[in-house]
This record gives sequence, structure tokens and C-alpha cells, in this order.
Amino acid sequence: MKSQGKKRHLHALGVNLLLCIVSVSVFLGGTEALARLHYTPQKVREDSLFEYDKDKVFRLKKNFFGSDWGGTYSTNSHGFRSSEITKEKPENTKRILMVGDSVTFGEGVDNNEIFSYYLERQMNEYYSGSGKNVRIEVLNTAAPGNSPFQEYYDVKRGLEFDPDLIVLQITLNDIIDAQGKWIFSVMGTEESKSNGVSSSYITGRKKLPHLDFLLKQRSALYLFLKDMNSRVRFRDAGGELIAEKAAAEENDDAMLLILEPENPAVKEGMEYALSWIQIMVALAEERDIPFVLFVTPFHFQTGYYEQNAYPQHELRRFAEEENIYFADFLAVLWQLLIERKGGKKTINQIIDEWLTSHSTLMEDFREEFFLDFVHFNPEGHKLAADTLMPIVIEALNLQNTSE
Repeated sequence: MKSQGKKRHLHALGVNLLLCIVSVSVFLGGTEALARLHYTPQKVREDSLFEYDKDKVFRLKKNFFGSDWGGTYSTNSHGFRSSEITKEKPENTKRILMVGDSVTFGEGVDNNEIFSYYLERQMNEYYSGSGKNVRIEVLNTAAPGNSPFQEYYDVKRGLEFDPDLIVLQITLNDIIDAQGKWIFSVMGTEESKSNGVSSSYITGRKKLPHLDFLLKQRSALYLFLKDMNSRVRFRDAGGELIAEKAAAEENDDAMLLILEPENPAVKEGMEYALSWIQIMVALAEERDIPFVLFVTPFHFQTGYYEQNAYPQHELRRFAEEENIYFADFLAVLWQLLIERKGGKKTINQIIDEWLTSHSTLMEDFREEFFLDFVHFNPEGHKLAADTLMPIVIEALNLQNTSE
């Protein structure tokens, strides 16, 4: 009797458990269906250059071809915008690991117009002309939207290719700009209602939970719950001002770097960026790999006085303290302008004359090298390659001597 009673009890428990599971499933299915009337889960777009990366949020797709960034581009089997290479370094080969953002990626120009391409070609011509049996390979790992957080992973992973030199390119908006949320939109994973995606995920200040990323692509109910949370957090019942209020929390004005160097946001942003760069430098030092910090400016910096180049001065100071190579593209542009004006005036004097004369001197000069406020045209890329070449030669030659 006790055995039969226990069986009936277990049977009833099983039925109740099954009914509970069915009820919950029906409830969740129904609420998911209702949520999909207003919220649409989004998959990573097949036609996007980017794909999700659980460590650094995004990366370039492998073996990808496109033309939606203003120029024709392609990636190799490793996801680099450079020629196909093997992971194992060939004999008599020197490799340059190029790490950076959209400037190094070469937004707006073709594959054969980016400075990594020009540098590889010029370096091979140099070694060929010197009679040395050395071949140069430049691995361009850069991606639009990269911050020092992504670039750290690019350096770490790039070490597998046994580089002989690492070049890190930094633009000012890598330091304080919080506009990286556009990456989610380009990938097709931007939340459909509330703009709850934080730029802190892109910069590495917050860890993007893998489960969160997966649920946002599969569940409208999850998007609804996140939207409700954002409305409560920002005290915006209608949800119309969430994006505006979220943006106000993230200081994204890179102009502060130039105009207000003592601003706490600038200090904090610079310190945070340098902390990641310092880790990259340490990785290189552990393996005795020379490191080059290449700083590229906003084009309008050419028209600001030399003392306003605070970020360049700060990054130069950092490079000197870390005993690494430093290349300042703004200084190169200024020197070129000084030479064109006869070499007898300082850049501040030239700027004074430009401001008082109301001429188009600076505007015309910028158009020679820039596509927009930050990206180079082919001539700008050639000048960048020319800027890096003597530093690269010195670094590789010194490395050969030490070996």
C-alpha cells in the first residue's frame, strides 16, 4: 500500500511539474510573441565587415570583400587588411605588426592606398636595394572603431605571428570619444527601442556579457525587459529621451583634449588609454620586440597653436618614459608647412598670419592629405609611410645588431 501511494504521489508530482513547465512555456511564448509586435531581435548582418568577438566585442570578418567604407577593401584568412600570410614566419622575413583604428585600416581608400601597403612596398625596395636577403611583411590588424582595449587584444593575438616590430597608431578620439556604439548598429545588433548599449563595452570599461549579447539577438521579451529597465533608470516613462540621457553620461567630446587639457574627463580618459598602451608595451618588452607609438591628429589641429597639442605632448612624454619609438604626424605636417613657407617662421607665426589674412591656407593644406577630419587620402597615407619608414629601419637594424 505504501509503495502504491508513493507511486501515485510521484505520478501526481510529475504531472504537476509537467503542467508547470507547459504553463511557463506558454506564458513565455505568448509574451515573446507580444513583445515581437514592438521589438525585433537582430542577428549580426551577413554583409557587415564586423562580427562579434567575446573578448573584445567585435573584430573584422575573415576573407571578406566589400566597398561600403569609401574604398574597395578585403581581409585575408586571419581577418587582416593585408596580403595572405602563413602563421609561421618564412625564413629571411621580418614582420611588422600594425595595430590601430580606422586610420590604419584605411577608411575611404583602396587596399593598395593604405600606409601599411606603402610601407611594406618601400621597405622591400629598401632591403632589395641594400643587397640584404630580407623580405618584409606588414600585418595590418587595424579595424574601424578600435580603441586601445581592442588594440591590446590585436597585439596579444598578433604575437602568434612572431612580429619583429609592433606599430600602434592612436587617434585622439581613441582617448576620449565615446562614439563606438555605432559598431553595434553596423553589425546589426543595435537594440530596437532603447539605446541601452553603452560605449563602455567598446572601450573595455565594462564587460559585455556573452549571454546578454546572445539574448538580444534571439528574444524580443529580453529587449522589452531591458527597455523597461532603461526607462526606470533614466526616469523616462515614454522612452523618448533615453538615448539623450545615456549620451549625457558618457563624455564624448574629444575637443576637450585640445581646449581643456586639465578637464577631469580628459585626465581620466588619457590615463585609461595609457594604461592599455602600457600593457601592450609590456607584452612587446617581454619578447624584446621594438614598439612604435604613431599618433595621428584631427586635421583641424593644424590650425591650432602648438601649445594646444596637449595630447601629442602627453603621448610623447609617455613614449619617452617607456623608452619606445614615437612618431607624431601632426609635427610632420607642421614641419612640411614650415618648409613650404620658407623655413624661417614658427608654426604659431604661420597660424597667426593665416588667421589674420582670412586665407584658405590651412584648408587647402588639409585637403592635400585628408579625406575628412581624421582619415587620410592616398597622399596622406604615403606621407604616413614616409614618416614611419626611417623609424622602422632604425628599429629593425638595432634589433639585428642585438641579435
